[in-house]
Amino acid sequence: MDGIYQITPFLHVPDMSDALSFFCDILPFELRYREGNYAYLELGGCGLRLLEEPARRLTADGKARVAICIDVADVDALYARLGPALARLPSDRVEPLKNMPYRQREFQVRMPDGDWLNFTAPVA
Repeated sequence: MDGIYQITPFLHVPDMSDALSFFCDILPFELRYREGNYAYLELGGCGLRLLEEPARRLTADGKARVAICIDVADVDALYARLGPALARLPSDRVEPLKNMPYRQREFQVRMPDGDWLNFTAPVA
């Protein structure tokens, strides 16, 4: 399969303004394209697609439907860089940096729709 270079998560969000504020103001994603209820964002060359669907129902039990992992070269440096922005979020929306039993060092940020975004790197 030649030419495959990326898998791009496609998130269905209830409110585009909230999602863009989260991804581009709190986190360092860059808005590359927006038209109507669609937006394309990038972080370090990796893409993320958003589609606003205000009527879409979230899970009734409140559990996350998906967790997205973003592998980074230096998760400690990213966590330090994002520290001031993450501090603006409610405490239940951020899981601090820690080593996980599956040999990854990561921190998690709950997206506005309730799902988790994990920033991760292998434990040295």
